Amino acid sequence: MGEYTGRIQIARPPAEVFAFLADLRNMPRYLPTVSHVGPQGHHDDHDDVAIEGKAEDRTYRDEGWLKAEPEGRRMRWGSHSLKDYGGTLQVTEASGGAAVEMRLQLTPKPEVAERMQREHGNVDHGMRLAVERTLAAIKACCEGTAVSAAEKDTTRSADDLPDSRPFGSSATLNPDI
Repeated sequence: MGEYTGRIQIARPPAEVFAFLADLRNMPRYLPTVSHVGPQGHHDDHDDVAIEGKAEDRTYRDEGWLKAEPEGRRMRWGSHSLKDYGGTLQVTEASGGAAVEMRLQLTPKPEVAERMQREHGNVDHGMRLAVERTLAAIKACCEGTAVSAAEKDTTRSADDLPDSRPFGSSATLNPDI
């Protein structure tokens, strides 16, 4: 299993950034493969969630868990079906606003690893780029520089949008990773 990390500063208060990230309804705004996220039940230590989306012309639905810890501005997540997948996100104070640090643990499926090898030279580099793109998309949403869905269709090509597909699909429990 690989571990991939990234960090970005956001010019918004930490509590506001965490509140945005902890709200499941916002996930499709910064993870383009996600179309819907919904609660599936509550347990003592986490909430179960279902995630639906589309990656590489395939729709997916998976279930996992999410634990938001507002007192520490931290989130943890994982998949019920992918035992070697999980992550954490921590929002801290930084000069001029907040810092978001993300850690992702996963082993990409062989076909995804092959694609990353082909496209990025190696899996680790592809995953690092994906983490950076996802963090950039979070920053854009929080700072108000994100493009709406209507604008995406008319003002940007797919190449211009943050491509968090390698990370985003795994972060959304996509069984393809």
